[in-house]
Amino acid sequence: MGTPLTLLEIVQTACNELGLTAPASVIGNTDPQIVQLLALTNLDGNELYRSHDWTCLQGEHIVNLQTPIETTGDVTQGSTTILNIPDTSGLTANYYAVSGNGMPAAQRVVEILSATSVRVEMESTATEVGAALTFAKDTYSIPSDFDRYISHTWWDRTNHWMLVGPQSPQFDQWQRSGIVTTGPRLRWRQIGVKPTVFRLWPAPTPASVPDALVFEYVNDGWVQHVDGTFGDRFTADTDTTLIDDQMFILGVKWRLWQIKGFDYGA
Repeated sequence: MGTPLTLLEIVQTACNELGLTAPASVIGNTDPQIVQLLALTNLDGNELYRSHDWTCLQGEHIVNLQTPIETTGDVTQGSTTILNIPDTSGLTANYYAVSGNGMPAAQRVVEILSATSVRVEMESTATEVGAALTFAKDTYSIPSDFDRYISHTWWDRTNHWMLVGPQSPQFDQWQRSGIVTTGPRLRWRQIGVKPTVFRLWPAPTPASVPDALVFEYVNDGWVQHVDGTFGDRFTADTDTTLIDDQMFILGVKWRLWQIKGFDYGA
């Protein structure tokens, strides 16, 4: 494979093959047709990278589970606040499950109120000063360039078994809210909108870490900028693509002919 063509070279080649005047620049060009060609080139790239799990766009992500924090706190029946925790600096809202005296099943931290207090989702079921509590990080961020998971690549490398998931909302709620038996294998579910996080069940325990999880994914960085960084659209004439150049040239040609109402068949 030769040196990748730049955005400018792709558009110039497409124009030459279509019998159009090739531009001296693309980015910043105010010619309506060049503006349209740029939009079609980006459209082609976004459709191409979603059409296949291209090897050049595949990545691996390692997740090292954090050791749960075993501590104490004051809980009050009917209250969603836990007071007098020795230190909350290691906690993050919405990323930690909490278990212990007075904590309902699937209890979660939703707000860090101060250096010694947090707010949880559900009201405590008991009152106790200095109750034994365990805060376990069960929610982890995905890579910033994540686009989609590659199926059947989720593994627990420490215990050598495949993770179970992605779980449906219905099954996840049954696990967290119903009467179930906790097995040895971790389950996972994607949470939120992209870029998002994934959540494990059951939450890690002190006995289950250190534990290394892995999954593979397709990223959205099909454009390489001149500084070596990657993006999901062309932003400079010197940008190149990780996907085959000829596919872009052909794609831009048929898309332009299609949008102009010409024959864009074979």
